[in-house]
Amino acid sequence: MPPVRPPFDDRSDVAAVVYGGTDDPDRLLSGFLLDLQTEGFDAVGIVQVRREAPLEGRAAHGFRLLSGQGTPSPDEDPGGEALADIGRRLAALVEGRPDIVVLNRFGWQELNGSGLLDVLHLAMLREVPAVIAVPEALIPHWLDLANGLTVRLPCDRAALDRWWVSLWRAPPGGRPPTACERDK
Repeated sequence: MPPVRPPFDDRSDVAAVVYGGTDDPDRLLSGFLLDLQTEGFDAVGIVQVRREAPLEGRAAHGFRLLSGQGTPSPDEDPGGEALADIGRRLAALVEGRPDIVVLNRFGWQELNGSGLLDVLHLAMLREVPAVIAVPEALIPHWLDLANGLTVRLPCDRAALDRWWVSLWRAPPGGRPPTACERDK
């Protein structure tokens, strides 16, 4: 299968949350996604979860799909097939044009044109805003992939919230409209 190259352009609403060694992008993106769902937004995404593993005290990685219904999937095994399966389920949710999609990481698989890039590509085609965590070490590769056409955010909830609010024209009360209010 040929590498995926999402169609970044000046209308792309994609934010890269750039994180370093002391940041916790998993907690940040999970909290952001769940808060949006609580506020009535159709927010979907994949987040990484860590479980304590008995081997050398290191954490095992898994993934969790968070659908717009607020129902998390069970933790999945960290193997490539499990992520691919979750990616297919997330792609089906993106076809429904949710308000936002959250992707857990830009990493080795994405560097090689696979991983969750197909979901990001679909989100861009459907004009669904997306946010993805990008490690500081890979930011040059991310910017190359995005042709520089992405918003770079620190791994900070206030910055992420400001970006999100900037995408929505808030009514006089200051709260962004819910999906139901927008579609009326």
